[in-house]
Amino acid sequence: MKLGFVGVGRIGSTTAFTCIQHLDLEEVVLVDIVEDLAVGEAIDLSHAAVGIERYVKIVGGSEYSLLGGCDLIVVSAGIARKPGMSRLDLTRRNADIIRDVARKIVVHAFDSKILVVTNPLDVMTYVMWRETGKDRSEVFGMGSLLDTVRLKERLISMGCRFERVFMIGEHGDSMFSPKSIFEIECEEFERAVSETRKVAMEVIRRKGATFYAPAICIYRMVRAVLEDRKEEIPTSVVLDGEYGIEGVALGVPAIIGRGGVEEVIEYDLSDEELSMLKRSAEILKKRIDEIY
Repeated sequence: MKLGFVGVGRIGSTTAFTCIQHLDLEEVVLVDIVEDLAVGEAIDLSHAAVGIERYVKIVGGSEYSLLGGCDLIVVSAGIARKPGMSRLDLTRRNADIIRDVARKIVVHAFDSKILVVTNPLDVMTYVMWRETGKDRSEVFGMGSLLDTVRLKERLISMGCRFERVFMIGEHGDSMFSPKSIFEIECEEFERAVSETRKVAMEVIRRKGATFYAPAICIYRMVRAVLEDRKEEIPTSVVLDGEYGIEGVALGVPAIIGRGGVEEVIEYDLSDEELSMLKRSAEILKKRIDEIY
């Protein structure tokens, strides 16, 4: 299996390190506009892989031709979010970057599936899908799984009991958790959801960026594809009528496997929750309209 990365800053490099440790990979390719960074990371990761007896071919560079034959490409290229900046503030600058990345992937690795990580996540997932012309099953985003992990951490810290839970909607301020479809014992559930919406900026304020938790979530999605796990994961995907929404990418539960997004799961949301999901979609559509 061949795994590609476009953008090898802290998220890209940490994810590559995680995937090399846990997946049976034949080749890993790192592409970045800063060629020395990509090459240097490839050399360092090659040494790390041998240290755990993982004999993986790892190459780096600035040429997109290196991505040819990738089963999956993780795209985290873009301008990072700074303290006081929302994910949606990044829209215009990162849209131009994603358009350029999309054009190059089409030329050199059109058959690859694409996992988008660049913020604002849902809008960039839509841009990547639209610019590549690929089927919506082959272009999807990571955000809602990360939000779900953060929610679970909050619920556990509060002593709440639950078997399963996830966040859906925008990877941003309008995200929410559809409590009606879960069995949860938690008196402060709404506080946990509210804190989940804010916690990323708290990390960014204190250390400059989030990358360990995103890397783990990206790894889980990469694993679901490469190992054909058919795993239900909250995923940003372009909707085509599901939940009465179309023409926008946002987080919904989906089955992820070798085919990418193999099925969007439609749960019977409450009227209030369905309205919240549609409100999230409208927020994102406005941002899409600003760049198209």
